Amino acid sequence: MIKLKNACLEVELEPKGAEISKIIGLKDGINYMWKQDPELWGHSAPILFPIVGALHNGKTIIEGKTYKMNQHGFSRNSEYEVVENDDYHVVFHLHENEETKTMYPYDFDLYVTYTLKDNVLEARLKVINDREDHLYFQIGGHPAFACPFEEGEDANDYYLEFEKKESLSSKIIYPARGGMSHETKAFLENERHFFVRQALFNSDAIVVGDFKSEYIALKTLISKKSLVFHMHNFDHLGIWSSKHTGGLLAIEPWVGHTDYVDFTGEFKDKVGVRRLNKGESFECSFSIEINQ
Repeated sequence: MIKLKNACLEVELEPKGAEISKIIGLKDGINYMWKQDPELWGHSAPILFPIVGALHNGKTIIEGKTYKMNQHGFSRNSEYEVVENDDYHVVFHLHENEETKTMYPYDFDLYVTYTLKDNVLEARLKVINDREDHLYFQIGGHPAFACPFEEGEDANDYYLEFEKKESLSSKIIYPARGGMSHETKAFLENERHFFVRQALFNSDAIVVGDFKSEYIALKTLISKKSLVFHMHNFDHLGIWSSKHTGGLLAIEPWVGHTDYVDFTGEFKDKVGVRRLNKGESFECSFSIEINQ
């Protein structure tokens, strides 16, 4: 376990999955991350790579060969190397190995850098291609937060608020059919906020693209506490709370998303897939601002 600490926050991170496990406010003593209950959802904020969501029938074709990969890829179950660490930042590094090569044929370098400054934890994700003629990938975050922040509170008092008024449709995931529908449903119409209700997630996550806002905030009617989630260089946003869980709200910035139910193309044709030629790199970032 890696710990970062300043006058505002104490953060715990795990090399497995380069995962944030706790963000504790030192003023109020609250852990703002999901509690990682293994009987409900044992993660709290794994990094997703080299896919986001699920492959059609669990398989994909890369460079003419068929590969199998579980939902959200192998990063979340991989042990990252710690290459830098002090009180305020840590750099995790993941690269190919014999196991990843059975699922994904490319050599790659993925760096995840966490930096703590005042009341903000920033995560920078960087993919580098130094060894392949080209490679393809998706990438994303899956941070899940405590909602409500404190036990005894009612999640129905919590709402999410975008930076700007948004007119958005949500893509529809059909877990039983193993993918995303081409259908959408109206979600927001020139609005900034919506209340957290379990019924919103009866199918699966809310998935939106083409949003204008650079942040979305989790707020409550009963106090001035808030969590502001900033994001940069992502093309989709997933918002998820398991209808069977309670106490959890995930805000997920994604490059790409799960395959469509009728998808038959190759990996390079997936929604949001990025290509890196040799010598190129890709960066995206998100940050978590805690207002106690």
